[in-house]
Amino acid sequence: MKKILAVILFFQASFVAAEQQVICTGPVERLAYHQPDGLYLAIGSTGLFKACSSEAQFKRTGPESCKLLASLATTARATGKDIRVYIDNAPTANCADITDWHAADIRFFELMP
Repeated sequence: MKKILAVILFFQASFVAAEQQVICTGPVERLAYHQPDGLYLAIGSTGLFKACSSEAQFKRTGPESCKLLASLATTARATGKDIRVYIDNAPTANCADITDWHAADIRFFELMP
């Protein structure tokens, strides 16, 4: 029993340690909304990741915050400005490794000057 518990704890620790914080900056390459799932973005070299849901709490982002993210992303896309996004659960510390359909835990979102 102790061996099984040790193996389970090892795999849980490995999974948690695999998540990285990454800061991605670049143009909004893709902007999509999947009904009823939520807002999806591709920034620079990232895949199309889920940023939030306008209907329910998603990770740390609530519905009202999601609407603000959508507005900022739309503005960036329309004006050609870059955005900067802090993602706390990226698979690696490289933005290019964020694949399509990744469920991103966004902590900070900025429209660049």
